[in-house]
Amino acid sequence: MDSNTSPANLTDSAKCIINETSVNLFLTGKAGTGKTTFLHSLSATTPKRHVVLAPTGVAAINAGGSTLHSFFQLSFAPYIPGKGYAGGEREKIHRFSKEKLNIIRTLDLIIIDEISMVRPDVLDAIDNLLRSLRNPVRPFGGVQLLLIGDLRQLAPVAQDSEWQHLRPYYASPYFFESHALKQAGFLMVELTKVYRQSDAAFVDILNRIRDNRADHDTLLRLNRRADPALLQRADREGHIRLTTHNYQANRTNMQQLQTLAGTPELYEAEISGEFPESAYPADVRLALKVGAKVMFIKNDASGAHEYYNGLIGTVLSLSADTVVVRTPDEDSDLGYRDIKTGKVIWERMKYSLDKDGNIVETPEGTFCQIPLRLAWAITIHKSQGLTFDKAVVDASHSFAPGQTYVALSRCRSLDGLVLESPLPASAIITDPAVNDFISSQPRMEGSVEELSSFRESYYAEMLAELFDFRSLDKAFDDYHRAVASVLARDFPKMAASVGEAYHDFGIKVMDVASRLFALFARTVPLRSDPVRGKLLAEKISGGAAYFVKYLDAFADMVKLTPLNNVDNQAFRKRLTTATGALSDLLELKARLLDAYREKDFDPQDYLKQKTSILLRNRNANGSGSKERAPRKRDGAAPAPMASDITNPALFEKLKAWRTQRAEGKAAYTVLPNRSLMAIADILPRSEKDLHFIPGMGKVKIDMYGDEVLAIVKDYIEKADSK
Repeated sequence: MDSNTSPANLTDSAKCIINETSVNLFLTGKAGTGKTTFLHSLSATTPKRHVVLAPTGVAAINAGGSTLHSFFQLSFAPYIPGKGYAGGEREKIHRFSKEKLNIIRTLDLIIIDEISMVRPDVLDAIDNLLRSLRNPVRPFGGVQLLLIGDLRQLAPVAQDSEWQHLRPYYASPYFFESHALKQAGFLMVELTKVYRQSDAAFVDILNRIRDNRADHDTLLRLNRRADPALLQRADREGHIRLTTHNYQANRTNMQQLQTLAGTPELYEAEISGEFPESAYPADVRLALKVGAKVMFIKNDASGAHEYYNGLIGTVLSLSADTVVVRTPDEDSDLGYRDIKTGKVIWERMKYSLDKDGNIVETPEGTFCQIPLRLAWAITIHKSQGLTFDKAVVDASHSFAPGQTYVALSRCRSLDGLVLESPLPASAIITDPAVNDFISSQPRMEGSVEELSSFRESYYAEMLAELFDFRSLDKAFDDYHRAVASVLARDFPKMAASVGEAYHDFGIKVMDVASRLFALFARTVPLRSDPVRGKLLAEKISGGAAYFVKYLDAFADMVKLTPLNNVDNQAFRKRLTTATGALSDLLELKARLLDAYREKDFDPQDYLKQKTSILLRNRNANGSGSKERAPRKRDGAAPAPMASDITNPALFEKLKAWRTQRAEGKAAYTVLPNRSLMAIADILPRSEKDLHFIPGMGKVKIDMYGDEVLAIVKDYIEKADSK
């Protein structure tokens, strides 16, 4: 770290990176260094459109967001990069609502908390989905990532049955093995100031255990806390016990509750809406007695701040609706404080859009319960994120990397820690893959020069995106091919004009843009110079005006595509899809460019403009692709463009004849429009000529051939006489 970079400056620098650049960040740090505080502060203040996600339901509720799997509707099956889900599971993109699609397509930032618990295939599945819904050529569809967590704490869960599918593709089950993340790249920011512990000797022990540097002397200092006298005292004073397994914590809590006199009071949780069992933040049936040791499991949301998540006390009294808990309070003259609480609400949030298009959190389900848990014992896993003044730790049977460190680091001081039994070296488990990653990953320094460089790169990146027409070129190519394949025979003039327009697009847009990029590459790094800055502003403004003129002209041409004059359903679908995609991109790019004809380019303003236009376009046409016009009730399609019919007067005569011949039925059942257009173009003189007319087989020729030839003959004779 730079000598001038304090922890506060480092967090400020990290916020600047997120708010003012597109760099992906991995925010890490020891237990108690303020990662959760950073998350909540950034989420509340960042100008970027973002969501907060986590790997588990409880973690998501604590972070104030949704789970990864529910937000992206991911399968729980292992995802094989480039192949899809193991076992034939399919992505669920088709289940996204219009609102969810709008949220995903307009995201600037995804925040993932507890990233240490996320497998790499989950990130690759998210990358695959975001590419399909946003930008196919950029990792994660171009969305910025903020990943928060400590790899020295809880590890990802990868069952043997899952890992056998993933082993050939990933070196370890940690998130940093993600192929997409490696392609995207990221910076690591490590918070170093520990706020939870102030005991220097204890901090040194924790650091050594965390970094797998716990030598004989370290264990000797730590195991002095395994004194039987200390354990007896802890039992008398009611220290909370941290265990490795659920059954240990449950057994201890039930045994202790049974030793208390009286019948337990039962409190049933009230659950509404969508709230899966895996996300329950408290017991559904909470049994309490007077004298029970309990822990608050939620921060006081009333504003009084009477209790916090992890505060331990003893039940003083019970009623049908409330519980009074006595908690230690050194600031009180009595040395304790009595807190009365009733049921409180946890909300499972989902993301939606308000009337102004802002991403907002709205409750999807609620869980209402007394915010307490029996606290003679708790699992190490459930203690994640909590802080205890006094605790008995039973970590001798730790079975997962980081488990011992998590347990020990919950305590504020070494004096408040008691060990159930001496801690063997085997209980300190670290993963070599994590050690290698942490030792090799460069840290962000947070210097002025570094931040300035990132800001400049971000400006250049966003400016390049504004004048990047590659996606538009791809959409134009698809449209050109669709028109040539579907419309060339029946609408030759339309097909020819599209071909010419696509050729012009290559010369007047793509070639000019490449020359402009070369100018930007020379000018952007020097934009702080007044002369160069003025030149850059003029080129941006002039370039925007130039391209808008051509894009609007191309858009006008695309609007004339005769979608409803294609009778073949598959062909019509292909043409409609290609037309809608090109039309959307032309509109988006033209309006974005138009915004900077009269004002200076700014990356943050650019993101807002893009979001506004995307939402406006999608709200206007429903789904993001242009919907084809509905057919008339009699099934007849609207008339084709007159410019594409060689003999429009003959075409009108044929239409009138067809309507009469249909006798009230759908007119196209007699002959489709493409048949009438071909007749008006070819002017068949004999039955043999009719065989070249699309839609006229032997049956149609037998039924209508003579009548059609008579109409054509009459038209030719009248034309010749004129």
